[in-house]
Amino acid sequence: MNEINKIKVLFLCTGNSCRSQMAEGLCNYFHGESIQAFSAGIAKHGMNQRAIKVMAEIGIDISQHTSKTISELPSIDFDYVITVCSNAQENCPYFPAKVKTFHVSIDDPPALTKGLTNEEEILSSYRKVRDEINDFILKIREQFMDSSEQIKNIVKEKYGEIAKNASNKGIKGPSSACCSSGCGCGQTTDYSFVGEDYASKSGYNPDADLGLGCGIPTDIANIKEGNTVIDLGSGAGNDAFVARSLVGASGKVIGIDFTEEMVKKARENNKKMGYSNIEFLQGEIEKMPVGDHVADVVISNCVLNLVPNKMKAFAEIYRVIKNKGHFSISDIVTSGELPASIKLAAEAYVGCISGALLKADYLKIIKDTGFVNINVAKERKITIPDEMLKSFLTQKEISDFRDSDVGIFSITVYGEKA
Repeated sequence: MNEINKIKVLFLCTGNSCRSQMAEGLCNYFHGESIQAFSAGIAKHGMNQRAIKVMAEIGIDISQHTSKTISELPSIDFDYVITVCSNAQENCPYFPAKVKTFHVSIDDPPALTKGLTNEEEILSSYRKVRDEINDFILKIREQFMDSSEQIKNIVKEKYGEIAKNASNKGIKGPSSACCSSGCGCGQTTDYSFVGEDYASKSGYNPDADLGLGCGIPTDIANIKEGNTVIDLGSGAGNDAFVARSLVGASGKVIGIDFTEEMVKKARENNKKMGYSNIEFLQGEIEKMPVGDHVADVVISNCVLNLVPNKMKAFAEIYRVIKNKGHFSISDIVTSGELPASIKLAAEAYVGCISGALLKADYLKIIKDTGFVNINVAKERKITIPDEMLKSFLTQKEISDFRDSDVGIFSITVYGEKA
């Protein structure tokens, strides 16, 4: 990963002599492929030689580091600022709202060793602090940088809000499209550029269309009368109702969504429609609440990107499809690497963008799962408006992003179970 795309982390303490310096060294050592760590102090007290010594004992050289204040750092747009002492926390300078700040309480080695005269006892205290920082750094991505469960919880919360707003308003608004429910974007931004128009589709129900898709998977799903169809991430029921018009009264449609409010909204819509062969279940795509070999067809619309473990998701899809059955999935993929500030923002998962894989990697997962006759039936380039990008990138980063070879695409892909 090049330096531009790495996550920028600043460790901040009082004098930038010991704790923050060790954190910087450990973070760059263990996570240098994806994180670029820096350190600074409210003041600068010079490099602590004992900190240098105990770091060298584990093979990490910080002897070339320099003690510095924040004002002496080059102009850097940090993604995370982590204070490691109470003084730095209390006197932490202002950072833009997009910068995530956290505090981790780490003992101060000079304070711990005050009054000690035995050098080995003193170094023992420094080693203890070093090891404490080491344990924290090893878990830094899991604890602070949006783990899979954190992402799921945020997605669930945001989609629950969309369902509630739809129930209150009874209409689809421009701010409820695929990329608006999180992303830190303003509620007036129109993100309908991601989706497609369902109005002419048989079975279309405007109350079920919350503008959360990026394609129309039923168009190439080859759904036949009497089929059983599973709709993953069924939301308020939009694709499920279109699928119902294709399977007819002799078929069955099962909608699965992990957001309670969405399932409730879909059931309300279905009650109005009066269908007895549609059911909406609450459950996760990685662990669907249905048996093996249930579906003739699985459909999904801009949802797999919300699933952190896509390999597990496609394995589940393979499990629930009957032999010789198939899937039709609309999703977002990229032709290059997204900037880290977008990729690791959990809120952006709600917008289907940050979870996007490279197209080649996405298709490889499908192939490795065991599907055959895989075909990208439709592909459409998506241009993210600056209004959305401003939530994650500076103006310069937006310009660099526009000039890069990164492309974002909506694809609808078809695959069969042998």
